[in-house]
Amino acid sequence: MKMADKITQYKTHLYFSIVAFCYFGFFFFNTQPFWGLMDDATSIKTAMQFSEKPLTTTIEWVKHHNKNGMFRPFFALQQFVQFTFYDFNNPLPTFLFNIFTVLLGVYLFSKNFIEKTGLIIFYSLFLMWPYTYDWLLLPSLNSKWGLILFGIALLLKKGIIYNSLKFFLGLFSVLMKLNVIILLPLGFYAEKTRGEKLYITLGMLSGLSIQLFFFFSNPNSYYNTGIFETIKTTNFLTIQNIIIGIILLIMFLDFRYLINNKDEKLLILSSVGSIFISLGILNLRNSSYAYLGALLFFPVAIYLVSLTKKIEKILKFNSHKLGLLIIVVCIFISNTYLLNPRLERWNDLEKIVNLEFQEQAVYFCEEGQKMINVWDIENNNPEISFFSTFLYEYENIYIWIDEYKNEFRFSEYDLEKINSHNYLYLIDPFCDESLNFFANDLKNCDIEFLYNNELKLIEKKC
Repeated sequence: MKMADKITQYKTHLYFSIVAFCYFGFFFFNTQPFWGLMDDATSIKTAMQFSEKPLTTTIEWVKHHNKNGMFRPFFALQQFVQFTFYDFNNPLPTFLFNIFTVLLGVYLFSKNFIEKTGLIIFYSLFLMWPYTYDWLLLPSLNSKWGLILFGIALLLKKGIIYNSLKFFLGLFSVLMKLNVIILLPLGFYAEKTRGEKLYITLGMLSGLSIQLFFFFSNPNSYYNTGIFETIKTTNFLTIQNIIIGIILLIMFLDFRYLINNKDEKLLILSSVGSIFISLGILNLRNSSYAYLGALLFFPVAIYLVSLTKKIEKILKFNSHKLGLLIIVVCIFISNTYLLNPRLERWNDLEKIVNLEFQEQAVYFCEEGQKMINVWDIENNNPEISFFSTFLYEYENIYIWIDEYKNEFRFSEYDLEKINSHNYLYLIDPFCDESLNFFANDLKNCDIEFLYNNELKLIEKKC
């Protein structure tokens, strides 16, 4: 019996998901990555506060997000669930649980949209999509929970109770994180092609209406920085936007010149709709995409899987014959250039906070500078830990920073201070400011590496 036939005897979608979990779990277990530089620390603090005072913590964070232009009633609960296994000395259980939740969302999506024959292409694309690794390495990211609710809603049967549940799951998915609205056109496509009433679509639209109310009610807030002003400063000609533009051009040519039935045309239009929504959100927030680009994978993948199927019919070629080669090549490339460097970067953080040095070290990106000091203090001076001080102050990272900044070993970039003091410099490949400084300001200097890997801790001698 052929390998493909053996696989299809089992629940193929679940099989692929389990294999993906084992694959990622192996490399995380082997590397044992440290905590990261985004919102993990503040999310862990929120989880701790929620465990003590769930209602108070929820109310405080609802008020916080409201004044910042969003309505996110489940935020504190999401952090509590995500960091259930938090242990500073052992991040692995938290990472493994995060991998499970991410792959649960991916599994549910594939179950709803991808046929068994398209799973190899789907997971190959997943491996090659750079922003999915943000999901895997940043447990605090919240859009995965919206993806899970979206996937569950689409799997529910018809019926009065189920229809109400579909509506609320659609609603709640967008309240988890606004950018889940990227999936709205795909939800519409699924309900329409199944001949179902648009309960999920209406739920997501209701969630969008609520979010837009808070967005426009709070101008000049964190989320609403002024649309027109943002557009003026956005660089639309990034490599990411150009690649997506090429995909959109292919979709147009497909729709215009290839033979498509009614459902196939709707799939193309729905994917285009999802991509345009995504481009709007991404370019208004971060035209380099970063972690916000994770959800863009799904409309791109569902279309490319469909296109592959059409090309197979036209060329009378079965891609399954190359399935093993395709997945092996994608594993090799993604592991070499995407997964392993990211794991090494987190490992480097642990090694750097364990180094003994007396000088201040400059970290050039503001958010990362805050978070590395949280982990450095937790590791070397736990008496003033971020997690055990100001426990009943919410949104309290700045209170803690103001109180203990003189204890920090990692400083913000300040040109006047740097010119008048001897500093070390932490060079991070994900922080453009540090790369520019390394390439331009230090080009005529002798450099001593105190640490040299994905992250570099250097001392200049000039």
